Amino acid sequence: MTPPASPLAAVAGGARAALPPHDLPGLDPAWSRIVAVPGRGLDAGITREWHCLDTADALAQLGVEPAGTILAVHGNPTWSYLWRRIAAASLRRAAAGETAWRVVAVDQLEMGYSERTELADGARRHRTLAQRVADLSAFTDALGADGAASTGRAPDDAKSAGRALNGLVVTLGHDWGGVVSLGWAIDHPGQLAGVALLNTAVHHPAGTPIPAPLRLAGARGVLGAATVATSGFLDTTLALASPSLDAEVQAAFRAPYGSASRRHGIGGFVADIPVDAGHESFVELERISAGVASLRVPALLLWGPSDPVFGDRYLDDLVDRMPHADVHRFEGASHLVAEDRPYAPAVLDWLAHSPVARPIPPVEEPPQAASRDQAAPSAPHSPVEERIGEADARHETRPSHP
Repeated sequence: MTPPASPLAAVAGGARAALPPHDLPGLDPAWSRIVAVPGRGLDAGITREWHCLDTADALAQLGVEPAGTILAVHGNPTWSYLWRRIAAASLRRAAAGETAWRVVAVDQLEMGYSERTELADGARRHRTLAQRVADLSAFTDALGADGAASTGRAPDDAKSAGRALNGLVVTLGHDWGGVVSLGWAIDHPGQLAGVALLNTAVHHPAGTPIPAPLRLAGARGVLGAATVATSGFLDTTLALASPSLDAEVQAAFRAPYGSASRRHGIGGFVADIPVDAGHESFVELERISAGVASLRVPALLLWGPSDPVFGDRYLDDLVDRMPHADVHRFEGASHLVAEDRPYAPAVLDWLAHSPVARPIPPVEEPPQAASRDQAAPSAPHSPVEERIGEADARHETRPSHP
């Protein structure tokens, strides 16, 4: 495999952002860029380097003005490569004269080809959920800042950013990237046009163990070995694909994580799972889960029901919070639903048919995250299949096409 286009140099105890290899299947190198982002929170006063995929230049070459931006956020332990298919599909539709959507897919800090910082040290130090939500806001603000864009590197070593998000924004997130994307959505109501999610969770019932794969990976004495010292957590995640990933695609997902020093972010994400109310990210997760119930924009939930991590209990919770959401279950799909099934046409079809720019009318007394576990404890949850069955008319107009 061709080495990255730019070397990784030490910066403030970490490593600079880089461009991915040029030969990854399905990924156009022209989409990659590096963005210099003034940090916030723990990064205040520091400029961080982000790698992202951005189809803005490709749309400009087509002479097309996008209707809006899809802001895509990966989870753990993937990277922006996860969103290559929606980037490609959106450009094909734009070239065919259909409504154009710009795709901006980030590599979160410590992940993919974005900067490794001195704030990441696997199990001992990690970026919290609140910090990651602040990070994403800093990134989108940097895209719109005057002169944002130059990393100060040679033209063949980096690409400029300098293009503010076009129009209204639809967030798209998977796994813990779903939670981070929802945090951004809640904090940017004036820019938000809709939210789309693939297998994620914003709430875990009190007193219920977290899913077994996460519980095992985060166990004392196991976390560092499973997530940082070895590629065990990455291997396990990639093995969840159904059908199995091609060898070249597996290699592409592994490409940014070839050594322990490149995997601290993977361990940090697992360490940041709020297992109980005493965890440092619990309050932020509660803020986001409550805010989701107040969202009045179109929503799309794309789900792999065979996921051993984010199963139907989490889909049911999201439907409770967003009863207006369209739901598409890809039967037989697992955690990596973006690899398992044709999610990109489903998202773009939904955008074409949904009133994305029009808010949903308010509902009375939206559920409050803080009281969900105490309210009506004896009342059983409605099976998510029943929830979907009651709303068949909504879902039939948003089919997925290969």
